[in-house]
Amino acid sequence: MDKDLLKEFMAEEVIPLRTKFDDYLAVALDVRRASQFISPAELPDAAILGATIDDRFRQKMSGRKLPGESLGDFVKNKMGKYWRRNRAQEVRYRLDTLRAIYKDVVENSHSFKTYIGWAKRLGLSYKELESRPTIREIYLFKDPEVARELDELQDLRKDIRWERMRSAAANQPGYARAFPEEQTPAFLKKLGRILGFPSCCIERYAFDRESAVLSPEQRASDQLVHLEEDEEWNSRAYFTKDFFPCQPDCESAATIGDAIYEALMAIDPEIAQEYARHLSGNVELVRQYPEIIRKKIEALEKVAGSTKTQEGDDVE
Repeated sequence: MDKDLLKEFMAEEVIPLRTKFDDYLAVALDVRRASQFISPAELPDAAILGATIDDRFRQKMSGRKLPGESLGDFVKNKMGKYWRRNRAQEVRYRLDTLRAIYKDVVENSHSFKTYIGWAKRLGLSYKELESRPTIREIYLFKDPEVARELDELQDLRKDIRWERMRSAAANQPGYARAFPEEQTPAFLKKLGRILGFPSCCIERYAFDRESAVLSPEQRASDQLVHLEEDEEWNSRAYFTKDFFPCQPDCESAATIGDAIYEALMAIDPEIAQEYARHLSGNVELVRQYPEIIRKKIEALEKVAGSTKTQEGDDVE
């Protein structure tokens, strides 16, 4: 990577430092196969974008004309309620409306365009996978094979959700009902391999998630909190956000962190040292993760509940 390009990227004010190190540079430097960020949740103006999507959806459902909507489309959608004669048709209409609003609001935003623009400048491809109508997983990668694997991952997600709908697991919490793939080892393992995580850490994460006894977030936090010696953990093992090494000093995970550090050192030692400091922040984040994940699940359950109300049901 060119040093001047790296410095220009690091000076970009729209993209947070954590996102630069965790989602862009590790892939651009050929250390990881792919990375992932959630849109719009991880964009810097997520709150504004989310509120705009909600407001436009309410306008649409109340029969009001949206900003920028052509008169022809407005009349067509307005009249559509007369031929949407059953619940399934109404649900599908609401889903498609949410997708259209997401595309207009988020993909036309300055922050999203900046994120994608920098991906292209750094030689990265990107692919969106829909998690919910207004929640997208954005994957950054170089190897075209990753795109094919992501298609397979999305097909697996759809199969898992279809089976969940058939089983009518009403006793599960809202988050688990809306995102059943998060409890499915086959999905988690495939995703972990795509993201370039060590196999030992993938296996431990899938085991923790399926067991439902101690979440991977709680387990990883406890491992750090109860350490007796500082030497028992290695900050390089915490090379990216939302990653929980099987052990705080996992050699396989630390090797990835070492590789990112060395690649940066070869280009700009100052940025490499900044990355080292960033890793300490990742460690602290894992310590705090049980509380963070509790709030995240509450927020996702709210989104899932809102979407279910809008859709009338969970239809994928």
